[in-house]
Amino acid sequence: MAEDPLDFTSVRAFLAIPLEDIFHEELDGLLRSLSRQMPGVRWVESVQAHLTLHFFGNISILQVERIDASMRIIANLYGPLDLTLSGLGGFPDLNKPDILWLAVQERTGELLSFRKAIKDELRCFGFEAEARAFLPRVTIGRVKMIRGDINPFRAKIHLELPAPEKTADHFVLYQRHRLPKGARYEILKTYPLSKKI
Repeated sequence: MAEDPLDFTSVRAFLAIPLEDIFHEELDGLLRSLSRQMPGVRWVESVQAHLTLHFFGNISILQVERIDASMRIIANLYGPLDLTLSGLGGFPDLNKPDILWLAVQERTGELLSFRKAIKDELRCFGFEAEARAFLPRVTIGRVKMIRGDINPFRAKIHLELPAPEKTADHFVLYQRHRLPKGARYEILKTYPLSKKI
């Protein structure tokens, strides 16, 4: 009997705050402009832009259900978060970057508290967070080849940022799909940030 393509037992998943809904104009305009001026970069489509909170890798369907139940509890403990996009950064650095990203800022410290609550909850299921410090950012491009000086583009981005502060009212559990043209992200679960003030 042929294998059912919909009968999967594990997914490659991560938790994140989608940013396209709230920063659509800023991301779309910036990425469209940069894609014309820096062709040696595979730019992220604005609809895929997100702030990663925890990357799981491959997890079972049973783990998805356990994560879902615990994240619903966390979501009830936090209200919406006011975020802004700020400066351009690169990994490992901006002189010879492999990854280009924008910093995400939240002025009250609530984002860091929220992410710590997620990390602590997931530790109960055996998921360890990265050892390095959490630096809120959104990947905007993966560098294939850049010729010349990146500084003129840094100056352009500096003029367009920081973006106005906007409110994120939910986070999601994404499934990552590997496709020939790059990764695509499918929302599996949505968690409204619904703490009553």
